[in-house]
This record gives sequence, C-alpha cells and structure tokens, in this order.
Amino acid sequence: VLTPPPVNGTPASQQSTPHSGKSPTPSPTSPGSLSRRQHNGQHNGSLGSSTSLSSAQVSSPAEDSNDINPEGEDHDEVPAVPSYISDRYRVGRMLGDGNFAVVRECVELSTGREYALKIINKGKCRGKEHMIQNEVAILRRVKHPNIVLLIEEVDTYNELYLVMELVKGGDLFDAITSANRYTERDASGMLYNLANAIKYLHSLNIVHRDIKPENLLVYEHADGSKSLKLGDFGLATVVDGPLYTVCGTPTYVAPEIIAETGYGLKVDIWAAGVITYILLCGFPPFRGSSEDQEALFDQILMGQLEFPLPYWDNVSETAKDLIRSMLEVEVDQRYTALQVLEHPWVTNEGLCENEHQLSVAGKIKKHFNTGLKVNDTNAGVSVISATPLDKEGQVLRRGRHPNTPDSCSDPSSDPSPLSDSDDVSISSVSTVCSPSSPF
Repeated sequence: VLTPPPVNGTPASQQSTPHSGKSPTPSPTSPGSLSRRQHNGQHNGSLGSSTSLSSAQVSSPAEDSNDINPEGEDHDEVPAVPSYISDRYRVGRMLGDGNFAVVRECVELSTGREYALKIINKGKCRGKEHMIQNEVAILRRVKHPNIVLLIEEVDTYNELYLVMELVKGGDLFDAITSANRYTERDASGMLYNLANAIKYLHSLNIVHRDIKPENLLVYEHADGSKSLKLGDFGLATVVDGPLYTVCGTPTYVAPEIIAETGYGLKVDIWAAGVITYILLCGFPPFRGSSEDQEALFDQILMGQLEFPLPYWDNVSETAKDLIRSMLEVEVDQRYTALQVLEHPWVTNEGLCENEHQLSVAGKIKKHFNTGLKVNDTNAGVSVISATPLDKEGQVLRRGRHPNTPDSCSDPSSDPSPLSDSDDVSISSVSTVCSPSSPF
C-alpha cells in the first residue's frame, strides 16, 4: 500500500540539525462543556477562527507540577533532551511506552502547566518517516477546543519531540461508567462536543477515519465542567478526491469503506452515529465477533437499524431520528456535522420531556470489556503514544470488489497509512472509573 509523501519534501531522518516550531496558541476561551452548552460565540469550525479557541493549558499551574519527578525511578532515567526543550520544560517520568514512541511528563517552567512529551524514535521509523510527518502536518493545522492539541515540536536526527496537551480525565466510557446519574441530556452534550470537532475537521477537508470512544478524552475544566477532546490522528488525511484505503475499527467503519467504492468525509459521521447509539443503550447497532468479521460487515452494508426493547424503552424518538440520519447507508442522505449540531436532540429542544436515567454503564462494561486502570491519565497517554506505524498492517481484510480502484497501485487514490484492529471490541485497553460524576 502506498504511503503519503514527505510533508515538506525532505524526510526528517535526513535533517542533521534540531528544528523546532511552536504551534499557534489559541486564546483562553473555554470550550463548551458537556452539561451546559453556550451557542452564542461558539467556535464554528471555519478556517480563520483559530483566534477564538480554547487555551492550550491542560492543568492547573505549579501546584500539580510537584508530582513530577525529574529524576525518575532508577529504571526510568530521564534522557537528555534538546536544549530547546530543557530550557522551557522540566521533563519527568515516563507515562507510557509504545512500539515507536515513549511519553513523558513535562512541565512548562514559565507557567507550571503540565503537558505530555512524546518522543518518537526515528531509528525505528527508517523509510517510513513520511507516515509520522503526515500526522504531524495535520496536527499543526488543527486548533480547536474539542481536539487534543500539539503545542510545539522539535525535530532532531534521531528523535522527534512533540509537546502535546495532556488530557487527564479518562476516555468517553470513563465518563459514563463513573457517573452517578446519566441521562439523554448528558449523551447529547457528548455528541455536541464530538460533532463540533468533526465539523471543524471537515471544514479543513480533513477526515479522521478512526473516531471511537477510546480516542475521545475527557477534559476537566477549572469550574468543574467537562468536555471531550478528539485525539489520535494516525489515520487522518486530507480529502481531495475519493479514498479507497480500507481502514478503521470494524465496529465504527462506514459501509462505503467496506464496499470499496470510494469514500470521503462522511465516514466520520457514521462513526459518530455508532457512538451515539452506544451512548444511549450500551451496545453497538451492528454486532459481530473477531471470528466472524464478515457477518459484522454484512450487517453494516445492509444498514438495518433496530432499537430493540426493552433497552430503548426510555429513549426519546428525537434521539432515534437523529441516529437514523447519521447511520444512513446512502452517503448523500447522511447528515453532515452541521445538521447534527442543528438537530433538536443536540440543541436541547427535543430533550425537555426526557430526563430518564439511562442504565448503560453495565452494558458498556459487558460489551466492551472495560475495566479499572491505575489512574485516569492512562487513556490520554494511550492516545498520545500511538503512531501511524502502530496502525500499519492492521487492515480490515475483505475481498476486493471487481472494478474497484486499488490504492496499492493508484497513488492518487489514498496515500495514507492503513489501519486498524480486527477486534470488534472498542478498546484494547482497560478504562478508568473516575471517583465522581463528570456531569
């Protein structure tokens, strides 16, 4: 399969001197929270709106930085870092260790703000640097309150250093399974956050292609409100024509990806529709097993959507109407992100009559094998430590349809890396249960 060309024309492995770049920092406008959404002045996802975005700060200043141990444990000695990093940040212990990257705590010396330092070992990426550069090029462009931010980067001969926003509140399922009370209004707030992120990405002609609960992280604001941030852009690409790479996570993959007839931005809406369905009942609309992935794909292709009783007894018809419009097999009939945001269920106009508590936490734990992690930071670290190379070769296997363009032989079709998992479970890692309700 073809992979994307170098972003700037020169593979990073050929650069002999450190190169640094600071990502534009948005202004400190607070993102919309899950519980109270303010539509007036809300960021609209337009190309020139980065000046109205949320601050890049991740945690409270200096008081939290006392937890950082710059010396690390005996087995976790802090490595030498470029002076550009050490002059600005105190690098601490290792938070996560992936196949191609490690993630360390780091605190900005001037503010005490805590970030995550992702260190990519370029020696393990020789010949495929362009895959990393593709993701970084997209991260440089995206600045939105509901997206995990790249703060700045330093490129050296052997490593690529990325200072990333550290989102410490767990993932989407943590928010649900730890809530004392969970209603349609809460689910609506989650979709509002996600749809805003998707609308912004699509305004840039960027498709994410791997939207799923484990990539949606919970950001905790100083006032106690919370919002979701979308991370992991390893499969993201700019859409300038039909895409053909069969990639994604099976539970959330759109029918046009499986059909291999060419796809575009709206595969993200399908994935968001699957997530919305799960938010309201605790299990996915199309179900299969890793042993019978073709059966799952056949269900998705047919798109026969059901709302089985008694699980949907207390869910509003307004919510079901929105889900039907998001899980429309015909792409032209499927909602856009803007239509999702304007739907009564999202604007709260259709929620007044329905404040029933939803009992979905147990079903989520059962269907998605969630469990207790050591701490809430793990979900965010897992998202940050992933690289496009981790996804390479993890392809959705399916027989190619006749007369379908082959992305392996057509460089104009889709030059992005392949992905993802052949496991229908949402998450390959355990999730955290926060001690208090996020709503």
